[in-house]
Amino acid sequence: MTRISRYPVKEEVLEKLFELFFKTVGNKENSKDFYEVINDLLSPTERVMIAKRIAIIFLLIKNIEFQNICQVLKVSSSTVSKFSLLKEKESPIIKNLQGFIIKDEFYDFFLDFLNTLFPPGKYGVNWKDAWERKKESQRRKTYGF
Repeated sequence: MTRISRYPVKEEVLEKLFELFFKTVGNKENSKDFYEVINDLLSPTERVMIAKRIAIIFLLIKNIEFQNICQVLKVSSSTVSKFSLLKEKESPIIKNLQGFIIKDEFYDFFLDFLNTLFPPGKYGVNWKDAWERKKESQRRKTYGF
């Protein structure tokens, strides 16, 4: 867990700090610039922690089971529970991630459609590709990735 000073910062100063943080991190032209800034600002542990938190919320929105989230992301069930409460109160990050969910659901639908058109074992279908597509579809339904 990260440590901060026990002396609280004034609210006005804190607002300015967050504004500066957003201007530094949020206003980037491409992902390369963003990664460079994040790599300079955050330690590897902090980067992984933030990425896992976003992934937990993403998978909870997709209604992936708690145990599967814990297994894939190597987090405790209490961490997943903490973020499931965030999901219930409709925080702004939920609204941001729902746009990604729609794209992801379309991809899942397309994958299932291909599996019904070209199932493994059907004459004239490349069995290897069909089985890989079917396994990927099942994995995405179970684990969300």
